[in-house]
Amino acid sequence: MKTQSVTQEILLVEDDESLSAALDGLLKMSGYTVRIYASAEQMLADLPDRPSPNRAQCVLMDVHLKGMSGVQAQKRMRETGCELTVVFMSGHMDAHNVNQAWQNGAHNFLFKPFKPMELLKILEGVFAAPPPKQALSTEDDGRLLAQLHMLTTRQRQVLKWVATGQSNTLISSHMEISARTVKMHRAGIMHRLGFGHVADLVRFYERSQHLLDNGSESQQ
Repeated sequence: MKTQSVTQEILLVEDDESLSAALDGLLKMSGYTVRIYASAEQMLADLPDRPSPNRAQCVLMDVHLKGMSGVQAQKRMRETGCELTVVFMSGHMDAHNVNQAWQNGAHNFLFKPFKPMELLKILEGVFAAPPPKQALSTEDDGRLLAQLHMLTTRQRQVLKWVATGQSNTLISSHMEISARTVKMHRAGIMHRLGFGHVADLVRFYERSQHLLDNGSESQQ
């Protein structure tokens, strides 16, 4: 009996027409089926009530859209029980939006401008068979602790504020230090942990938050 192939479909939500057209061409050349939406509202209205067994879908969505934002649309999807994988694109490194998106289960972030191969590699991972979900192991905790130990006490404090979307000005007020010092701590965190984007920092915080909250990290 011949196995029926599964169509891999991208729901592309982007209000920049030129970028949308370029991504449409790239994705179709790479073998994906594409549906294009100029707004999050259009995409949400078109979502099926239940997934098709012959169609695997992924939402590729800009964060900053006219009308409902990508993060708001993702939240609406989760509230209605839609579990489609969401990959975000953004031209702004906004820690608040990144944090909210990770909490709602975003698969990944692409910061504009990005290379075509970056996108295709992420999508390849999306449509690969998902590994079974497992709790963080002792080995995972050990790696996270080793990374936390690379940071000073001040840097760990700044990490918490930045990952929850606070601005340098607000952090400086909370910590009673200058905004310039906050900026230096942020740069130090990114350098010591080898992060390129604030999204990496937010994801690290989400994974290590239980260690920080329990005071498991060493004090320096």
